[in-house]
Amino acid sequence: MDRWEEVRDLTNQKNAFMRHSGICILSVTPERVTAQAVIGPNSLNTGGGVHGGVYFTLADAASGALCRADGRKYVTECADIRFLKGAKEGVITANATLIRRGRRSCVVQVDITDEGGARLALFTANFACVGGNDQETEKPACRSQ
Repeated sequence: MDRWEEVRDLTNQKNAFMRHSGICILSVTPERVTAQAVIGPNSLNTGGGVHGGVYFTLADAASGALCRADGRKYVTECADIRFLKGAKEGVITANATLIRRGRRSCVVQVDITDEGGARLALFTANFACVGGNDQETEKPACRSQ
């Protein structure tokens, strides 16, 4: 198993809220992550469309996995989402792309699309590095690798 598969599997197994939301990380590379959410009855708002929180959670999970692909720990510092089009069913996909990775932070952009490829939302987030690799027990100062 390579490092990217480890990040994918660790995220899918340890994030209970992601599992509860029907979200799964499909692939991880140093510069891109793809994740999907299967829309079910618990994903919908009172109007019958996918709740905005599902879009946000999907994008945050994908972008967090992308940041962690360097082996360090991150937390979301700030995020912005633009809702462009609604979905009501099916599978939605998040494609996270690395914009910048620094010593102390990571910036990611995520496109969320439906099964037909229509863009549903655009998400951008800054993540703060809070520690070294996932196997360490202490939180050392972040250093570029």
